[in-house]
Amino acid sequence: MIMGKLITRNAFTLVEMVVVIALLGVVMSVATAMMIGLRQFSSSEVALANRNMEVAALANLFRSDVRIASSALITANENKSTGLKLALSSGGEINYEFENGMVIRISPQGKQRLMGVESGETVSFQMRNDGTVVEFNCGDKGAFSGFKGRTFTFWAALDRGQK
Repeated sequence: MIMGKLITRNAFTLVEMVVVIALLGVVMSVATAMMIGLRQFSSSEVALANRNMEVAALANLFRSDVRIASSALITANENKSTGLKLALSSGGEINYEFENGMVIRISPQGKQRLMGVESGETVSFQMRNDGTVVEFNCGDKGAFSGFKGRTFTFWAALDRGQK
């Protein structure tokens, strides 16, 4: 009686090893590309959220300043409104100006740089409703492709000594 040898396989062939390593390389490269993309997306979302918070803070500050003012005067250069002077009921004064691409607030407490504005955009101030409402317009500094060119408009009514 002839006994047949039982064939056992103890290792992978070289071709099988190369195929597995190549597949792992493809999976790792796809995973790395996805991680980089998610990281960039996340950082741009954080920057956009910070910008929106900056704009909201400017809007709140502007509105609160106008509401405590008794009168407003718009200053202009070359037929463009470049500043706003708010006379406060308490006797002080708050100025909003646009210089070197920045909206600046000058108050008795000092000078504050509030927000950068797109280089092609201008800041403008207008009076509405027979001078009782002040409007502030400015263009967004377009660092975010989806929001480039948006314009912000804030307005508030003057106090004029009314409670």
